[in-house]
Amino acid sequence: MVCLSRLKPYPLGRTSHMKQHFQQIDILKGLAIIAVLLLHSVSREQLNASYAVFHIWQAVPIFMVLMGLNLGMSYASKTLHFDQLYTPNYFQKKALRIIFPLLLMYIFALVAGYVWEQIYAREVYTLGWKNLIGVLPVSGKGNYFITLLLQSLIALPLIGYTFNRWPIRTSLVLLLLEIAFQLIAYQISYFEEDRYLYDSALFRYFSAIALGLWLARLILTSERRYSWLLILAGIASSIYLYFHQYQGISLPYIRPEWQAQLFLTYPYAALMIYLGILTFPQQSNFIAFRIMATVGKASYHIFLVQVLYFGLIKDNTNIALNLTFCLLVGLIFYWLESFLSKKISN
Repeated sequence: MVCLSRLKPYPLGRTSHMKQHFQQIDILKGLAIIAVLLLHSVSREQLNASYAVFHIWQAVPIFMVLMGLNLGMSYASKTLHFDQLYTPNYFQKKALRIIFPLLLMYIFALVAGYVWEQIYAREVYTLGWKNLIGVLPVSGKGNYFITLLLQSLIALPLIGYTFNRWPIRTSLVLLLLEIAFQLIAYQISYFEEDRYLYDSALFRYFSAIALGLWLARLILTSERRYSWLLILAGIASSIYLYFHQYQGISLPYIRPEWQAQLFLTYPYAALMIYLGILTFPQQSNFIAFRIMATVGKASYHIFLVQVLYFGLIKDNTNIALNLTFCLLVGLIFYWLESFLSKKISN
């Protein structure tokens, strides 16, 4: 178990020559991507019966809070100027890390879709204008997260920059923008016919990103007053989740589809991350931790594989097959793509 008091803090706003690596974050990402696979493999009834809203259903909120956490840790050791945000080097790194694996998966999806149609005589392609914003040519469950990720490439540098200078004001603006988007989206009839643009809107997760930024400060500076606020907010979120999911409590003027994932619930995901960072070691050679950390590092590639996988298969109830295939092929894809990326970057 790692105590926060033992973590070496970064002086915020100053340049540090040493950047710490937290194995806990990779472990949490590994657990979260496994939760995504389980979420897409079991029925709604099974999820409700297992109180999944408190664990498996938290996978995407955890990824979004971790997005803010990684941003906060990355920017905490730097003194940034606005003209340093969107540099060619930044876009090159993101292109290799995010765009290149996505393009490879586009090619795999086109080939797999063609082969699948020839063998099973079943149409699986999802071709249209949405392919330009992240929808795979063969699209399965959770594809909206790819579009979320593409939006983050533009939004995150600006969010991190403003947060480092005006943390409270930036957090309030992010929260208000999220609430405003939810209220406006409720009035847009287009979302009744096609939910994809609503599901994939980064606005829905602005407060989760803000919580991740604050969590980075808590971890790196050990300011314990924030931990009490996080614990209280997390408990309040869990109470809301229970009443929403099991007592039928619903919020007015907000679309019903995602009321278990909004600004009222993200503190619970942030609390889970905080407890995970306290529980897991910062660095460990224990085989189980190393395997889970490797899965976490490959989580994006595993996610891309599972989008294609669930777009091809009709029966998704074989949990063992779903986990084995997506994890194994996702890891192979991660190692292959990493090798190719190094060749390209060199």
